[in-house]
Amino acid sequence: MGRDLLHLGFLITVLQQLACPAEPCGNTSHTQLQAQVGENISMSCPFSVYDPRKVSTVMWNYRSQTNETNLYMSSNGSENCSHYRPRFEGRTWVNATGLAHGDATLHLAGVTASDQGNFSCYVGLGYDCVSVEVQLWVSANIIKSLGWN
Repeated sequence: MGRDLLHLGFLITVLQQLACPAEPCGNTSHTQLQAQVGENISMSCPFSVYDPRKVSTVMWNYRSQTNETNLYMSSNGSENCSHYRPRFEGRTWVNATGLAHGDATLHLAGVTASDQGNFSCYVGLGYDCVSVEVQLWVSANIIKSLGWN
């Protein structure tokens, strides 16, 4: 079954890339976000919803200098948790009710220094797609690093 899910994930990614190429994707936005270690943050991924039934795929990916991983995938309204990776498990979520209203914001709890990197949101809308790139910069809390409370 695990192999079937892997193949299904690959197929969905290929189909989504055909329908929603990474660059350009009709509506692609780029932003930078600064966070401190331990903070809870939200990365916005807004899109227009003409028909909620047309939101076929929502995917968040993470890319650092050393790796790339899927963080969240929803296909036809069903979240696929098999894409969570251990270091993000329990720390990331997308409010599923927001998807019907054009909000695929990714929430990340307890930011760590190793979370620094690029987060990408892709929303396949059947007729169009939206892509958001967020570059996350993480800084240590200097007071805690020095041992001051």
